[in-house]
Amino acid sequence: MSKVLKWVNRNWWVTPIVAFISAQMALALTSFLTGPALLAAVKPDLRKDIYSSLTGSSSGLLGFTLAAVAILAAFAPKTDPGTSKRREREMADARNDIAKCLFVTALFLAIILTVSTIGIGMDTKSNGNPALTSPVVAASFASLIGLLISGLGVTLSILERNSPTPTRR
Repeated sequence: MSKVLKWVNRNWWVTPIVAFISAQMALALTSFLTGPALLAAVKPDLRKDIYSSLTGSSSGLLGFTLAAVAILAAFAPKTDPGTSKRREREMADARNDIAKCLFVTALFLAIILTVSTIGIGMDTKSNGNPALTSPVVAASFASLIGLLISGLGVTLSILERNSPTPTRR
């Protein structure tokens, strides 16, 4: 178990993927046992409005996420003689980890954007179309998890950057 936790600690990007798979399985099980749930249980007209809202929200967050990835990719370690090379390398690695997680999150936001756009025109059944509603809900959950984890990583990175450098005696 310790090896798995260490691997997850070094690969944050896997967390949104696990969240997506878990949500997808939970939705499939819920739909099988109780019938349509969440987005699939909403009336078709209201579902189209929700798809439209998700399209706008996900496109805005997708742009923000890709901009954040580009900004993080542009940062290089400091080359000041007073800074620790090891600390700067660790900070660069942390930025890369955050960028990977944001990139995976951007993938799920693109899934929401694409499937919601398709759902506006094609999801007209009273019970919803599970091939459309389930991925949208699962990708929304995965995106939320990815944005939260990335935000936490950025916060920790900023706190680490602003903490005083330990001095050696």
